[in-house]
Amino acid sequence: MRRDARVSPTLANASPDEAAAGWTARLDKGPLSAGEQQALQHWLEQDIRHKGAFLRAKAIWHASGRLAALQGPTAPAVAHPATLPALPRRRFFAAAAAAVALLAVPKRQGKANSLYTTANALSAPLSTAFGTITLDCYSKLKMGLESSRLVSGRCCVLGRTGMIMKAGELIFAPQGRLLLSCTPSQVVATAVSGTVRLRLHHTNDWWTLRAGAQITQNGTQAPEMRSLMPEELDAQNAWSLGQLEVHDESMASIASTFNRYNQRQVHVSPALASHRLTGVFTLTRPEEFAATARTILGAKLAETPQTLSLY
Repeated sequence: MRRDARVSPTLANASPDEAAAGWTARLDKGPLSAGEQQALQHWLEQDIRHKGAFLRAKAIWHASGRLAALQGPTAPAVAHPATLPALPRRRFFAAAAAAVALLAVPKRQGKANSLYTTANALSAPLSTAFGTITLDCYSKLKMGLESSRLVSGRCCVLGRTGMIMKAGELIFAPQGRLLLSCTPSQVVATAVSGTVRLRLHHTNDWWTLRAGAQITQNGTQAPEMRSLMPEELDAQNAWSLGQLEVHDESMASIASTFNRYNQRQVHVSPALASHRLTGVFTLTRPEEFAATARTILGAKLAETPQTLSLY
């Protein structure tokens, strides 16, 4: 174990991006030893930010033409133009920098059965007697003493025995992590961890969602249940961790998501709008996304205090 620590790029005082850059550079030199592979896997599992930093580092390294063959955890390919500029090591480390998401306090309206609303930011976790609720941007939650109702938008619930959540015609009793979204015509619930018991309003028939299961109700139709692949579950859960995880998604779509969460807006030229990227980014750091996209796509970036323009 001590020998592994000496060869591991993940130094105790290294940031996630510094460690990710070190691992990427090490992988470029050749296959990992068994001890190194174990150390890399342990580091990836320690913190969700490590996975995001590692995917960004691999994408940037690949785009720079420095990646020969990667062993260990694989990342989906990143599309880019046929010709790419060389990427000096200093720019590589700078482009891989990330930041911790900042959380906003939701606006509270009223006292008992309070209505909480959010604008273009995630809420800080709202504490109840039976767990916490985190609201996504542009969401509304009615919180009472015995139960809470998601009126619109999305929320993440960390519940224990006694937690009751409502959305549309569905009632949930989560003991674990639950993602919930609600529109006038649809309710979607996803169990991320633990179990979630649920039933339709005015019925006594309970279902149970286990980790990785998702149930959808459209209007008055019967609910439909399905299982999610681990990658799909990670992508759906990313927003609740202050992250955006994308797999082969267009620049226009990614920029649109960032613009929902930030005052500083990302503008993408028509020439770049259809280019596709894969990676994990911090929702409140559009600068991080713009810098990474510039590096991978060989684009130009014009910045003002209000905008980030890629062309």
